[in-house]
Amino acid sequence: LRDGTNCTLESFCTMIADTAEIMGVNNIGIGTDLCQNQPDSVVEWMRNGKWTKTKDYGEGSSTDANFPKQPNWFKDARGFKNLDTGLKKVGFNENEVNGILGNNWYNFYKGIN
Repeated sequence: LRDGTNCTLESFCTMIADTAEIMGVNNIGIGTDLCQNQPDSVVEWMRNGKWTKTKDYGEGSSTDANFPKQPNWFKDARGFKNLDTGLKKVGFNENEVNGILGNNWYNFYKGIN
């Protein structure tokens, strides 16, 4: 992700468009990892859990292993509206945007039955 948590909405949506070209738009969905008001132990578990032998600090380091800063355009769940607008701006249609923002996940889990 270009510029990490300092990425722009446009560069984030362009990354999604590039991913859709590789994998197909019906095979991608947003997973925000948005954890508000959680202790740093939660991010440590998310990064390392029991599945790795090496310490992963994500965008941080051993001296700054905290949650990364959220981009200004996605401070909380209200940022999904920004994603909706940004995805349409880079060329996705309404149905594709709805898929990326949740329907693709729904269809994936529905298929597990």
